[in-house]
Amino acid sequence: MGIRLSRVFLSLLVISLLSISCKSSKNGVVSSKTQTETPSPDLLSFDKGTVSQEEFERVYAKNNGGREAVASHTNEQYREYLDLYVKFKRKVFEAEDLGLDETPAFKQEFETYRKQLVKPYLSAKEVEDRLVKEAYDRSQYIVNAAHLLIGAKENASPSDTLRVYNKIQAIRDSILSGQKTFEEMAIAYSEDPSAKQNKGDLGYFTVFEMVYPFENAAFNTEPGSVSTPVRTRFGYHLLKVKDKKENIGKKQVAHIIVRTGDRYSAKNENEAQEKVNEIHEKLNSGADFTTLAKQYSDDPASSAKGGDLGTGRLLPEMEEWKIKLSEGQHSKPFKTRFGWHILKVTNVEKVKSFEESEATLKQRISRDSRSQLGRVALINRIKRENKYEFDQVAFENFSANLDQNFPRGSWRPDSAQEAMRDLVIIRLNGGEQTYSVGDLTDYYIKARPRKPGMTPQAAAKEVYNSFAEEKLMAYEESQLPKKNPEFRHLLQEYRDGILLFTLMEQKVWKKAVEDTTGLKTYYEENKELFHKDKTIDVKEYRTTDQNAINQVNAYLAEGKADEYIDSLLNQSSKLTLRIINQTYETGDENIPTSMFDKELGQKSDIIGENNFYRILVLVSKNEAGVPPFNKVKSEAITRYQDHLEKTWLDELAIKYPVKIDEEVFSKLYK
Repeated sequence: MGIRLSRVFLSLLVISLLSISCKSSKNGVVSSKTQTETPSPDLLSFDKGTVSQEEFERVYAKNNGGREAVASHTNEQYREYLDLYVKFKRKVFEAEDLGLDETPAFKQEFETYRKQLVKPYLSAKEVEDRLVKEAYDRSQYIVNAAHLLIGAKENASPSDTLRVYNKIQAIRDSILSGQKTFEEMAIAYSEDPSAKQNKGDLGYFTVFEMVYPFENAAFNTEPGSVSTPVRTRFGYHLLKVKDKKENIGKKQVAHIIVRTGDRYSAKNENEAQEKVNEIHEKLNSGADFTTLAKQYSDDPASSAKGGDLGTGRLLPEMEEWKIKLSEGQHSKPFKTRFGWHILKVTNVEKVKSFEESEATLKQRISRDSRSQLGRVALINRIKRENKYEFDQVAFENFSANLDQNFPRGSWRPDSAQEAMRDLVIIRLNGGEQTYSVGDLTDYYIKARPRKPGMTPQAAAKEVYNSFAEEKLMAYEESQLPKKNPEFRHLLQEYRDGILLFTLMEQKVWKKAVEDTTGLKTYYEENKELFHKDKTIDVKEYRTTDQNAINQVNAYLAEGKADEYIDSLLNQSSKLTLRIINQTYETGDENIPTSMFDKELGQKSDIIGENNFYRILVLVSKNEAGVPPFNKVKSEAITRYQDHLEKTWLDELAIKYPVKIDEEVFSKLYK
């Protein structure tokens, strides 16, 4: 492999997540050997612990292409990696002996990573995958629907909820019997204020544009049909699905609006119609929509942007035109309650493939109410796997005498309720883990949840549900290392990786930079390592802009100063041009050999490769030999780091000797 134990290897260990766990005398995360894993013979034996054959094989395979790929590797390859692994383990042991794993800084950093690592393992993947697929399938269509709303608060009492449900069910019965049309009932009964004008019409929409229960009803109701009552946080809805068609993509639109009134140029309806028709004629004659929007539109927010309205939902009348128009087309004048409009589709973003959409869909679902479905499924799984038991009697004893302060968030237990603290209300795994009334009381007092409008008993049930969910999630998280070897290994990888970087920073990287005396001494004692052939120092002008490099070439030919060149080219962007000093050695393929023959101050031609352009100006020439310290300081630091690490590793080898079982080694991957 030819890999030195260096920062490159350390990065490989952590970034590639090299698993490092063994039976250690320190209290690590969890031993890699549990009752659920097959015992494996020890390959490495340290005084502080052992590493099994299975453990090393897993580590090696993970970082070298998988078990199938490494099964054909040679013993020399295994041996080289084993040597690196032994050095790594010694460093981890040293970090533990120094107590780095007990410092507040380490614990805080490790906890931050642990919280991130645990997330994928605390999810109901099958539910989440189904939601992603459902969202993608729905994104292929747009639905046109109308709705009728009877409002009901989220925390309404059962009697109030039933009253609203019965009312909307009666309305539905009247529509289905043919006594009234959906539109008539929407005008008469809907508590959506816009229903009086639009008869409940919502226009076209697609996935994520409505709350999830509403979206479900829209996509699951056949066109021409009326849904059953749908409960959302707003109340109960009826939906009439008018149409469902293929979604050709997300459309960006702009509009011009002509409004009437004293504030506007059109004082009445006739003037407004005349004005919008005149604008429409100009468009048909080839006038620019953006220019006309800025000049004539009475919507100050959008007119400044050429009428741009983005890709969001619009008024139903505007949505109808948006559906009809293709990219670049504009509508005829049409009227809404706000005025006369002309709409134009300025861009159409085509529907992406599932692979292209998947990451975005997952992100949107995580912010959407449907994410709760995955949460509910996860909680139910945790309950099932851990034999969850809820003591209804204990809970009712607790909640029976709660007063109105409880839903207000200001309740404090009286002496009778304090006497109940030890009553168990949750049992997991037959009592292996329990939670009591006291735990629930402490949770309430800390959170002080407010449940306005609820009875004390209803509020107590909601608080209990939140409490139980929190405790179940915490319990499952605590059991993950025991239940899931993959997670346990991953957690150990991060733990050891953090320790490793902390230790390397103290012993090697930081020391090499800060120990200026030692660094210079190392340079003086090892000057032969820094010997160079002939070198030249150049000023290098770099850019990815071909026009910019052409300008630089012209300015240099005119003798312009760097300050002039830099300020002129970088007026709009600081990334256009970089001017740096570089040193090149004889034979370096990155520069033309002719640079070594130029006179001081002369420049190269433009050097271009892969859309990256350079011009070099010769600053000085240096004969072969050892450059002064300031010329090779960066290289000296790197070499000094390697020297410090090698010396330190020799010390660790004495401190942490290892025995390799050669018989076990000979059976790797066999």
